Amino acid sequence: METKMNFASQNLTAGQLNAIVKKLGGGDGALKFLRGELVVQPVIPELSLEPPLDFLVRVDRSVKPAYPDWVLEVMYPELECSGPAEYDLNKVVQWFDDSQKNGSVVGNTIYKHLQNGDALASCLNLQDGLAIQQKGISLFRKLFASKAIFLWGSVVRHRSGGLLVPYLYEYGGGVVLNWRWLGYYLDSRSSALRFSK
Repeated sequence: METKMNFASQNLTAGQLNAIVKKLGGGDGALKFLRGELVVQPVIPELSLEPPLDFLVRVDRSVKPAYPDWVLEVMYPELECSGPAEYDLNKVVQWFDDSQKNGSVVGNTIYKHLQNGDALASCLNLQDGLAIQQKGISLFRKLFASKAIFLWGSVVRHRSGGLLVPYLYEYGGGVVLNWRWLGYYLDSRSSALRFSK
């Protein structure tokens, strides 16, 4: 009666077996391993010890933010220094106009909706954006991924007459502050940041 032998290496190629012997230090290393004179330790990858993300934002509300030289007028100057001096960015709401959820809408329409009631007063402003920008890209990616976040508390009039709103987005491995004309369309990747009530 013929007996069939099963080899542990039956699923390995000759090249893979050769690589194992080389990693053990060649033929001598393989023999030492078989005699128990050589012990193989698992390789534990180095963990990058990045500091934990700090979601606490601190804003100096006693100083007005600096605007670009093309700004003719701040539309709501009473909102320039409004808001809490310290807050948890995890608790800030990403708000979308209903029209944005299934498509896009002109920025002027969003602005008009936010002007109703006290909605603009709950929006983050340029000071907040600058403080969030300083928190760095890791925190921005964690909370906002590929979105642009709009700071509707700081709408300004350009010297040419048009209205613009500041926003933050990821670019080139950093968090960039820019300004968007309210005549442009905004979609579901363009959220307004608002303080929760």
